[in-house]
Amino acid sequence: MMNPKQPVRFRPFVRTRHAYQKLRICKRCGGFTALWEEQCSVCGRKTLVSVQDMAARKTARYFGKDLFIGIVIAVAAIYFSIPAKQTLLVSAISLVLLILLWLMQRHLKPYELRHQQRRLFKYRFEDIEDGLTRNRAEAVARRQSDELLCYEMLREIGVLLRDDRMKLQQIALLQSFVLRRDMDLILDALLLKSYEPLLVEYIGEIAKIKRELVKEKTLRYVTFYENRILDMPQGEQILISVASAAVRLKKYVVTYSNFIYKYVRKLPEDRFLRLHKMIMANPYEPFGDLADEVKDIYRMRYEHRNGIS
Repeated sequence: MMNPKQPVRFRPFVRTRHAYQKLRICKRCGGFTALWEEQCSVCGRKTLVSVQDMAARKTARYFGKDLFIGIVIAVAAIYFSIPAKQTLLVSAISLVLLILLWLMQRHLKPYELRHQQRRLFKYRFEDIEDGLTRNRAEAVARRQSDELLCYEMLREIGVLLRDDRMKLQQIALLQSFVLRRDMDLILDALLLKSYEPLLVEYIGEIAKIKRELVKEKTLRYVTFYENRILDMPQGEQILISVASAAVRLKKYVVTYSNFIYKYVRKLPEDRFLRLHKMIMANPYEPFGDLADEVKDIYRMRYEHRNGIS
């Protein structure tokens, strides 16, 4: 007997512009993590900072060293300059040069920050990989006792580790929860390179509760494995749900008109009427045979409701 699905509430998921922004590094031991823990899982110290902060520290140290050397040279030049008029001139020149150095550093700071980040990733790649592997092991160890926490941990790690095994672990966990429209769900990021019934079931559920997540990549996946999906117990219903979701945008209807054509007679009424309205409003779009099929179905099913013979 299958275990009933759990009603859950996900903790807020913070999206970042770049995947690496999920990483933090320990100032003490140099260990990496993609999770939200306060203490480093390697040395146990509360010394975790973001990789951006670490790059900023290295940049400040690098620029500070150059500025310190410049100040030492300026002081030495002033100290050894004689007579007094020459001292004033050297002081003025030194001050101008130090200001120019500071202004140049300000201008170069964004470039140096990126350079320090690249160095961090280039020379610490194995440490980052070890950290993510450690995070993953910690998440999997939680699965038996707390599936929700396990999923939330894998979701964070999955931003950086995008292999199919990681995705499948997340999909399997999602299938044990009661999914709702108000949840922060994902789909494109979980698509696999190969056919997987668990993923297809998840796609079918998403197509029903949050159809805006069904986008180009998902439609390509479903149409590529359409015949195999039809062999599944609920395969046809999943394909109908995906076709219904595709009706959301005109560009999907144009691109996948042949796919939608196969299931158009089984679309829910609201989705069919939306499709009919779209086709009638865009008579010059290349909808192919789908346009004629939709018009025929509409005549048979709906024209008599409007009193048209």
